Amino acid sequence: MPQYVSARYSEQPRYLRKTLREVAHRIEELAVQLTEDEARERIPEDDWSVVEIAGYLRDSEREDLAAVNAMIARDGARIQERRAQYGPSEGDYQRQHLDEFMWDFATIREEMLWVLHDADGLWHRTGEHPFRGTVTLTEWVREINERDLDVMWRIGRIVERIRARDR
Repeated sequence: MPQYVSARYSEQPRYLRKTLREVAHRIEELAVQLTEDEARERIPEDDWSVVEIAGYLRDSEREDLAAVNAMIARDGARIQERRAQYGPSEGDYQRQHLDEFMWDFATIREEMLWVLHDADGLWHRTGEHPFRGTVTLTEWVREINERDLDVMWRIGRIVERIRARDR
């Protein structure tokens, strides 16, 4: 498996967009290896199933796109708290389909990438978070990348455990 490193060490918008694209593709590649039943399983080492992780990822991406759009539209824009961080307790993800979550995530991510591509020169813009205060667009995008890496690692671990069990 390729090695992925957090984008926090780079301030380059091009690099940040590249990592958002590549890690999202890797998440999709991992998730599609599972059947719907496997995607609903919870392994002992993880509190969430892959379907729950995918639901969280989709909802997080929606919230992040709204925040990114707000920061790009107006420097110092008010941005909302991330509600998706509460995960499955906020939504009934287990009853939904993994492929729908992944399709929605991929669609929203593609929109995010276009918005960020068109935002060249605006990466210094900020948003006002209710608890954190001022957050730059660059910081927000780095946090998206770190979330993606965590999701990729978690889904990869679940896929490995299920495949090892099935051998």
